[in-house]
Amino acid sequence: MQVARRGSALLMLCASAIASPALAQSATGLDGNGHMVALPQPSAATFAYVRLRDGVQVRVGGVTKNVIFYGPDTVRVNANLGANYWTAPSIVVTEKPAAVPFTLSETPTTLTILGAKLRIEISKATGALRFLDGAGKLYTEEKADTPQTLKPVTISGKPSYEATNTFALRPDEALYGFGFTADDTSNRRGKDLLLVQTNMGIIIPVMMSSRRYGVMWDTYSQMRFKDDAQGASLWAESAPGGVDYYFMGGDTPDDVVGAYRRLTGAAPMFPKQAFGLFMSKERYKTQAELIDVAQTFRRERFPLDYIVQDWQYWGSDKDGSWSGMAWDKTRYPDPAGMSRQLHDMNLKLMVSIWPSVGNDTALAHDLDAHHLRFAPLHWISKHARVYDAYSKLGRQIYFNAIKTGLLDKGVDALWMDGTEVEVSSAMWNAADNVRDTKALGSNALGDFTRYLSPYSLLTTQGTYDGERATSNKRVFTLTRSAWAGAQRTAAASWSGDIYASWKTFKQQIAGGVDVTVTGNPYWTNDTGGFFVSEFIGGAQNPAWRELYARWLQFSAFNPLMRIHGTDVEREPYRFKTLDPQVYDSLLKSTQLRYRLLPYIYPLSWKVTSAGYTLMRPLMMDFPDDRATDTIDDSFMFGPSLLVHPVTRAMYHIVPPPPVTVPAEYLRTPDGQPGLAGQYFEGDAFQTPKGKFVDTKIDHNWPDPPFADIPGGLTSLSNFSARWQGTLTAPEDGTYELGLEGNDGFRLTLDGKPAIESWQKGASRYKSTEQTFRKGQVVKVAIEYFQADGNRSLRFGWRLPSERQALPAAGKLNTAVETYLPKSAGWYDFWTNQRFDGGQRVTRDAPLDVVPLYVRAGSIVPMGPDVQYATQSPDAPYQVRVYPGADATFTVYEDDNETYDYEKGKFATYDLVWNDKARTLSVGARKGAFPSLVAKRRLNIVLAGAGAASRAIDYDGRAASVRFN
Repeated sequence: MQVARRGSALLMLCASAIASPALAQSATGLDGNGHMVALPQPSAATFAYVRLRDGVQVRVGGVTKNVIFYGPDTVRVNANLGANYWTAPSIVVTEKPAAVPFTLSETPTTLTILGAKLRIEISKATGALRFLDGAGKLYTEEKADTPQTLKPVTISGKPSYEATNTFALRPDEALYGFGFTADDTSNRRGKDLLLVQTNMGIIIPVMMSSRRYGVMWDTYSQMRFKDDAQGASLWAESAPGGVDYYFMGGDTPDDVVGAYRRLTGAAPMFPKQAFGLFMSKERYKTQAELIDVAQTFRRERFPLDYIVQDWQYWGSDKDGSWSGMAWDKTRYPDPAGMSRQLHDMNLKLMVSIWPSVGNDTALAHDLDAHHLRFAPLHWISKHARVYDAYSKLGRQIYFNAIKTGLLDKGVDALWMDGTEVEVSSAMWNAADNVRDTKALGSNALGDFTRYLSPYSLLTTQGTYDGERATSNKRVFTLTRSAWAGAQRTAAASWSGDIYASWKTFKQQIAGGVDVTVTGNPYWTNDTGGFFVSEFIGGAQNPAWRELYARWLQFSAFNPLMRIHGTDVEREPYRFKTLDPQVYDSLLKSTQLRYRLLPYIYPLSWKVTSAGYTLMRPLMMDFPDDRATDTIDDSFMFGPSLLVHPVTRAMYHIVPPPPVTVPAEYLRTPDGQPGLAGQYFEGDAFQTPKGKFVDTKIDHNWPDPPFADIPGGLTSLSNFSARWQGTLTAPEDGTYELGLEGNDGFRLTLDGKPAIESWQKGASRYKSTEQTFRKGQVVKVAIEYFQADGNRSLRFGWRLPSERQALPAAGKLNTAVETYLPKSAGWYDFWTNQRFDGGQRVTRDAPLDVVPLYVRAGSIVPMGPDVQYATQSPDAPYQVRVYPGADATFTVYEDDNETYDYEKGKFATYDLVWNDKARTLSVGARKGAFPSLVAKRRLNIVLAGAGAASRAIDYDGRAASVRFN
C-alpha cells in the first residue's frame, strides 16, 4: 500500500499506522514523486519514530528524517522540517526503495537499524546518524550535535529550504570526487569547493572516501562543500526536499561505484572505435579541409578513429543560423557524401552542437511554437536562445532536428558544447553561471535556482533516448558538463577550454580521477591545452612541443584519447619533419594505446556489466595505503597498469614566466586599484571607444564563443588600446618588467620609453630591467595595437628577490621517481624489472617513454599495430603474464557497434594464471555473435626473471600452458 497518493488516503493510512504496527510497516514515507511525506508519530516525545516498509522515519527537535534502504549497502537520508516542496520526481535517481530485511532495536540513547550489510545508529538526542558495516566497523557519521541545519526560504515565489548537512570525518580519511575543479590535488580533505558548473568545471555531487563509502547528494542548486575543523559539510542554496543524500557502503571502492550505478543507471557500452584516437580542432572550416586531414592521417599511417567537426559548420557565428542542425551549403556542400568518404576510410564523424538555437532556424520555430526557448539571447551571435531541456517535448523536438540534420547525414557522434548551460558569457567563472542561469527564469520543472546545475544531464538524456528509439547503433556523446546520472546517457565529459601549461597538465591528472571516481567513468581533456598563448610561437616553440608529447602520453591512458585545441595546428603528422623526436613520441604513445585495446575494450564491458571504473585514483585499488593520499600525478588504468605521466619540462626548461603585476601595486590616475584603459577602433587610436579599469593587464581577447567583444568595439581585428596609471615598488633593487603579446606594444615609465615592439608579429616577450627604491611610485603607460589573427597582451614583473631565486641552468635530468603502493609487487612495463611495493623507485624517462608499472598478478592482453580500432579483428594477441600472485582476466568480444550485447550476443573467455603452478589456463568460450572470430593465436609471454613464451591456437575450447 503506497502512502500519499491522495490527501484523504494519507490521513487514513497515517491514523491506521499509529494504531496498527502492521500497517505502519507498510507505509513508504514517500509521496507519488518519491519524496518524503511526514507521517504522524505515535508519540509526542522529543524523539519518536515510525517503521516504514523499507526503513524508518524519525522526528527529533522539529526535524523529520527518513532513512530508507535502496539496496543492502545503500540508504537514502532525507531530513526537513515536515514539508517537502518538490513538484517532480528526482531527475537523477532511477532506482526504487528496496525490500531489504532489517531489524530495529533501541537503547535509551539510540535507535539502531540493522541490515545484512549496513548498521545505522540514530541518536535520540539530535537525530545524527552513524553508518557502520554489517560487522560493526564504522564507515562515517553525521556531526553529533548538528547533523543538519534547515532554513525555510522563498525563491521565485516558491517555498524551499536552504540546507546544510555535516559529517565528522576521521583524521586519516581521504576524500575524492565532486568532479573536475582545476585543483592541484585530487584529495578533497581541507578543501572549500563552490559546486557550480563552469567552462572548466565539471560538477558531480558525489564523494568517495578511502573508508570504502560514498555519498551522493540529490540536490541541483548552487552548493558548497567545505571540510574544516567543524566537519565536512555540504550547503545548498535551494533544496526543496531539505537535506537529501544517499549513503553507499561496500567492501571495496568498486562496490561503492556499483551502488551508485544501481541508483542512477548503468553506463552503456561505447562503440569500440571510441577507444581509439579522436582528432579535433577549433575548427576545420570546410568539408574539403576535413577530408584532407582524414586522408593525410591514413596516408601517413598514423592511427585514428574519429575526426571532429567543431562549430560554425552551420554558417556564421553572428546570425540566426546558430546550431540549427543544418550545414552551410557553400562550405559543406555534401555532408552525407563527406560522411561516406570518412566511413570508407574506417573513420567516424563527431559534430558539435549547442543548446542555444539560432532564431532563424526551423528548429527554433518548432521550439517557439511551444514556448520552449528561454528569453535571454546567447552572448555570441545575439540571435540564438537556449532551449528548455527540462521539457520532455523540448528534448524530443531538439532531437528530431539532430536526427534529420546530422544523424541521417551519417554523423556518428554528438559533441554537445556549452551545456553548463552557457547563456550570456563563456562560463569562465561560477558567478557568471549563477547569474546567467538564474536569469533564464523557470523551466518546465521549476525555477533555475533549484535546477541550476543539471542541464547537461537532461539534454544528453534527450539525445540518448532519441537515438536509442531510432537506431541500434551505440550512442556516444561528448559534453562539456556532467552531473550525477550522466553515465546512463552514454555521455563523456571533458575539462573545457584549458590553457597549455605544465601546471594545467598536472591538474588534468588530479581532476580526471575526481570525475571518474564519482561513477561517471568516461572523461577526457584537450591534449596540449586548448589555448597555447603561454608558449610564444605555438608549435614553433620546442617547449610547447615537449609538453604536447608528454600530454599525449597521459591521454593514451585516459578513458578517451582526444586531441583538441586552437592557436596551434596539432595533427601529429605535422611534426614528422618539424620535430622528429616529438613525432616519434606522439606515434609511440598512440600505437601503445591501440596495442592495449584488447585490454581496454573488455574493461569497458566490465564498466557496463559490473560497475567498474577504468581510470582510477590509486585509492580505489589501495584504500589502506595512506601514502597514496598525497599522490596527485599517478593513477591506475584498469586493474594492472600504474601510470605516472611526466609533468615537468626536461629538455626545454624555461624560467617561469614573470607573474602578472597585481592590482595592489597599480593605481589609476584617480586612485583605483589597477590601470585606467580605453579601447580604440583602428590600429593607431583613430576612434575612441569604451573606457574601463583593468585590475591587471592580462588579455587574450578570445573570439566568441570564448569571450565577448569588449569596450564597445565591433570587431576583434584592427583595434588599439591604451592604459595609464602608476606602479609602486614593493622592494629595493632591480626589477624585470615585461610585456608579452602579439602585434604591437610598448611600455613607458615616467614618460621615458622602456619597451618598444611596435610592429605586426607573433606573440613574443620583451622585457626591461629597472632599478627602484621600495615605495617608489612610477608613472606607467602601456599601448597596444592588434592588426589581425590572434591577440594577447600581458604586463608582468619579476621582483628583485624573485630574480635572485631563479635556478641556474643545469644538466639534463630525465629521472622520474614513482611511488609503488604496498600490498603488491610491481614490474616496469618497459624492462620487466620487478620491484616490491611500498617504496619509491626511479627510472629514466626520455621523451618517448612514460613511466608505466604493472602490478604483479596481472594479465595484460595486447594486439598488433593497427590504423583503426576494428582493423584486423582476427589478429593474434600477445598475452602478457606478470607473475607474483594469481590473476584472472576476462576477454570480451562483440560486434563493436550495436546494442545486440544487451540481447546476449557477445562472447567471453577467462584467462587464469595460477602462480603456484605457473600455469595459464584459457577457459571455454561462453556465448556467441554473428561476426565472432572463431580462432585466434594467443602468444603467452611470462614477464620477469625466467621470462618465457608459449603459444595457444585458441578455438573456443579450454586449453592451458605451463611454464617451468
